[in-house]
Amino acid sequence: MSLITRRSMLRRSAGLIAASAVARPHIANAAATTATVWWTQGFIQSEDISFKKLAADYEKASGNKLDYSIIPFAPLRQKAVSAVTSGVVPDVMEVADYFFGALHAWDDKLLDVTDVVETQKSEFLDVALSTMHNYNRVTKKRSFYGVPMKASAATFHIWKSLVEKAGYKMTDIPSKWDDFIDFFKPIQKKLRDQGMRHTYAWGLEVGTAGNDSVRTFSVYMAAYGGGGLVTPMVNSTSMIRR
Repeated sequence: MSLITRRSMLRRSAGLIAASAVARPHIANAAATTATVWWTQGFIQSEDISFKKLAADYEKASGNKLDYSIIPFAPLRQKAVSAVTSGVVPDVMEVADYFFGALHAWDDKLLDVTDVVETQKSEFLDVALSTMHNYNRVTKKRSFYGVPMKASAATFHIWKSLVEKAGYKMTDIPSKWDDFIDFFKPIQKKLRDQGMRHTYAWGLEVGTAGNDSVRTFSVYMAAYGGGGLVTPMVNSTSMIRR
C-alpha cells in the first residue's frame, strides 16, 4: 500500500468515511478511484458475506474500487494503532475499539466527515451521533470524525436447559435487578450436586483491558444507579479551562 497521509484520506467518494465505516453509497461527481478499506471480521460468516455484498453494491453504484481487507477484531485494533503511528493509513477503517475515534480526533489525526454525516443525519439516534461528534484540541471545536454504523446492547444469555435441569422454569426468573442476579446462585449449587462441576451461576466478562469488561462495568454501574458521569458541554471553552 502506498504512503497516504491523514489529509489525503479519500474525500472524493463520499460513501467511504475515513477511519470509521462505509455508509450507504453517496455518489460523488468524481473520477473513479480506489480506496483501501480495513474491516472487522464478523463473529459469524453472514456478517462477512453482507459486507462483501455492500462493497460490491457500492463499487457498482459509484464506479470506485474498494481494496478491502477483512481482519479479526483484536489484530485490527493493533493494526490501527500502528497505522496512525507510522502515517501509513487506510482510506477507510471500521473502528474496532470504543476509544479509537475520540482519542485520535482529539489529536487531529482523523478526517472531518461532517459533510457525509449531514446527508443522513436524521437517520441516526442521538446517542450514535454524539459518539462520533468528538473534540479536536487543534481546531478547538467538535466535529464528526466518523459515521455511526452499528449499535449494540449488553444482554444476559440464559441457558434454558440448565435452568430447567436445576428444577426451575424460565418464568421463575425475576424481573427486578437484585432478585434476577440472586436467582442464579442456587442453580449453580444444584447443577454441581448433579455432577456438573465446572458450571457457574454467572459468566461475566471482566479484565483490565478490552471492550467487554468496559461493557460489564457500564451495565452494573447503571443497574446500581450510576449515571451522569459524562454530560453535554455548554461550550468548548469551559472544557478547556477545566
